[in-house]
Amino acid sequence: MKRRVTVNTRRGPGLVGTMATTAAIAGTAVVTTKVVSGAMGGSSQKQAAAAQQEDIDALQAQQADLAAQQQALAEQQAAAQQAAAQPVAAGPDPNSLDYQAAEIQKLNVMKEQGLLTDEEFSAKKRQILGI
Repeated sequence: MKRRVTVNTRRGPGLVGTMATTAAIAGTAVVTTKVVSGAMGGSSQKQAAAAQQEDIDALQAQQADLAAQQQALAEQQAAAQQAAAQPVAAGPDPNSLDYQAAEIQKLNVMKEQGLLTDEEFSAKKRQILGI
């Protein structure tokens, strides 16, 4: 009988292997930095530390700017959502009886003032009532 050999077809080291590799590289970088720092003179170390601090300060300033931008964007989105949620103020419904009665009363006042003839009043009244 032949035995089957299962071959792992997975590529790459996987999460654990990647973490170990990353840790090893980071550790090497730290050791290398310390060795190089130790080889440098005192003033060179101070210059390197000052440059590193400048880089850190610049990154922190960028982070603060990004946080402020994110906050402003969140406020804009909240305002837009609030505006969208508010109902739109609608004008009077021309099909409502209250609206029609008010319009006919206005026409009647205009007729009494002599601004409209009886024919004009009747025509406008039919138009408002949809007759």
